[in-house]
Amino acid sequence: AVVSTQSTGEVAGDDTVRNKERKITLMGRAEEIQIALTMINNAIAEKIKSDRESLKDYGYGSQGGVPYSGIFSKINTLETFTDINDASDTQVEQQIYIPNAETKSVIGPKGSHINEIRQFTSCIIKIQADSDVEGDLRMVTLKGTQRQLHRAVYMIRNIARVV
Repeated sequence: AVVSTQSTGEVAGDDTVRNKERKITLMGRAEEIQIALTMINNAIAEKIKSDRESLKDYGYGSQGGVPYSGIFSKINTLETFTDINDASDTQVEQQIYIPNAETKSVIGPKGSHINEIRQFTSCIIKIQADSDVEGDLRMVTLKGTQRQLHRAVYMIRNIARVV
């Protein structure tokens, strides 16, 4: 429903925007200004909600400070994720091994799962080629920060449970 108010407003121009904030000046009676503020807040909330929903369609967005991932959300319902406190930017490399039988689940149709894990964690992830595999385990090499590796390992180790 559209609600009108008798208050008037002025929005600062693009050249005055600081720290992604824009000044809005409202003039009118107190109750009219309150109606205008409510309308502005509702419009902002609706825009944020709409943006988040459209971003989720592409695997992006926000979930408690962590980028949105449908796979992560599914895994987290089975085994709660606990993040680590290491915020270091130092890049490290780690190898883990997964059962060959789970490789297809990790990679996903046309690489969709591994690409989502890469996007979500910002890790470089390389899965050992079929021709180099000996035995029942396949090496996965990950490169990123400790926090990125922690998230990627959590997803890789648990993905077969949800797909």
